[in-house]
Amino acid sequence: MTEVLGNIILVGGSGAGKSSIINMIAGTKVAPISSAAIGCTFESTSHTLPVHGRNFKFFDTAGLDEGVRGKVERGVAIAKVYKLITRLDGGINLLMICMRGPRIKDTADQNWEIFHEIICKKQIPTTLVVTGLENEENLDEWWWNNRGTFEDQGIRPDDTACITTIRGRTLWDGCRVFDDHYENSLAKIQNLILNRVLLRPLRINKINWFYEVARKFFSFFGWTKIREPKEVQKIADACGMSTEERARFREELAKIDIW
Repeated sequence: MTEVLGNIILVGGSGAGKSSIINMIAGTKVAPISSAAIGCTFESTSHTLPVHGRNFKFFDTAGLDEGVRGKVERGVAIAKVYKLITRLDGGINLLMICMRGPRIKDTADQNWEIFHEIICKKQIPTTLVVTGLENEENLDEWWWNNRGTFEDQGIRPDDTACITTIRGRTLWDGCRVFDDHYENSLAKIQNLILNRVLLRPLRINKINWFYEVARKFFSFFGWTKIREPKEVQKIADACGMSTEERARFREELAKIDIW
């Protein structure tokens, strides 16, 4: 069995380039690519891939798309976060927040808050990966030109990578127009992972971790009150909780006075 050295979460809205990054690391198409909004917030798929001979499990995770906050169905969101957390054997070794440039998306700060601050408790190395910069003359300069905007939103990543995930059209000599940018981008991603990944991730009790995250989610999304017990039942059903877990879930939610 292949040893996996850690879990890496890639998060971002649809079209952010997460699947393209995974395919670039894999060297072939292993993750489907879609630029359309799929309406599936916090959905996650995983791929085990090598980075310079070391294997990591990458979780391609949908964050918030533009305009989604306030419209996220509580049962779906909490269930998907529950399933993600319970799949993370060994914890999280690195968080990569992805967005597509050159325009800064409205949800960049929301994904930062949800994943860096709430789910990862500000204790996991967090990097920002900006895709779609193939037409920039100097890809790295994009970050320095826009760094202040991110810092104004409270986004201060441990590292950044400004990249392209496409090679572009084929030229007369058989090369492709963005080949150099693509190869440099792949090297940036690989180096970022090896330089920033935690070799010994923070160990957290997964169930307690979930309850803490769930309480913060209700506050973050403005879910301040559940009027019917069936709402909690719906969430528990979506998570596949046992009878004991359902009872504990009710107790945890009661602590934040949402009844």
